[in-house]
Amino acid sequence: MRLNLSTARQRVADLREALLNPAPERIEACLPGLVEAASCIEKGDLNTLFALKNDLKRVKSLLQHGEMMNRGLARLLGAEMAGYTRSGEAAPISAAGTVSLKG
Repeated sequence: MRLNLSTARQRVADLREALLNPAPERIEACLPGLVEAASCIEKGDLNTLFALKNDLKRVKSLLQHGEMMNRGLARLLGAEMAGYTRSGEAAPISAAGTVSLKG
């Protein structure tokens, strides 16, 4: 069964909400709905398609800001754990293993 665009927008809104209150399980739970949402993009009125596009831009922005924050935290951790390079940049962190967190 194909979703209508209103439901697709709701799936994107669910992801946006999960990104604002991040927990891996919440974000992972949104992924099947996004696949469904992608299948209905070709149908619907132009205004709803533009609204969906704007919703996706907001999600993209959240993802980009999250990535920037993670990179900043990595620099701080690198400086704390490994000091600084000769150029004054925080030393990179070398990952020796994996970490699994559950909240």
